[in-house]
Amino acid sequence: MKGLMTVFSIATVLLCSVAVSAGSLEFHLGVGPSLAFFGEINNDIEFINVLLDELNGLATVNGEVLLLEDLGRGISCQAGERFWLADRFALGWKIGYSRTATVTSGTYTAIDESEISTIDILLDGYSVGGVLGGRYTFLDAGIFLSADLGAGVYYTGLDKAITFEIPSSYDPLSDHPEEGEGRYAGFAFGVELGLNLSLPITDWFGVGASIFYRAATPAGMTDNNGNSLDIDGDGMVEGVDLGGITVQATFSLDIDLSL
Repeated sequence: MKGLMTVFSIATVLLCSVAVSAGSLEFHLGVGPSLAFFGEINNDIEFINVLLDELNGLATVNGEVLLLEDLGRGISCQAGERFWLADRFALGWKIGYSRTATVTSGTYTAIDESEISTIDILLDGYSVGGVLGGRYTFLDAGIFLSADLGAGVYYTGLDKAITFEIPSSYDPLSDHPEEGEGRYAGFAFGVELGLNLSLPITDWFGVGASIFYRAATPAGMTDNNGNSLDIDGDGMVEGVDLGGITVQATFSLDIDLSL
């Protein structure tokens, strides 16, 4: 989290240094759906789903476990401020948060009821990002169309809890999901590109919509003991791709700083 505090400190100094000039200070909030790619983690989910599909069709057991959904779809929110240095150009910062999860559970019971195998999987991910950037308005016609460009640091975490008991009647597996619980985290630097449409309701309040793309890829995620994330049990470090797209409804509050 130190990286995020650094971003916030730089942003505060930057905005305070320009606040003595004429202009307006804009506070903004946003909320909406977000999609992160999650790379190799979703490849692992696909591997687990192949196993579950085979177990669901096994003739020697009764029971069915629903397949996992891909990780990455969720809700994001952000808050920040920007200082308008000119009518069409602003600098600012924002802090964003997003969360995503996938879960499934169930049991397989042997036909002769001699064995019960439990499947219980939870993957719960979140991301916090601090971004410094600028906004340029290229259309002013009662509504405003603008573009954003920013760079910052992202902190991401993943809580994992897996119980994967394989029925004895199923052929042995060379690789199978790594059982156990753990909390993993990682950092990444990234960039964001955005497009925004805003409508002023009053001189000081506006609403709008934004869509932006981010590119950020942590080298990996580790727990407090330095162990790397390994979901599918193949002994390889899982890569994490936080790149994705976010769409938000936005709300802004302007404060005139001119004397």
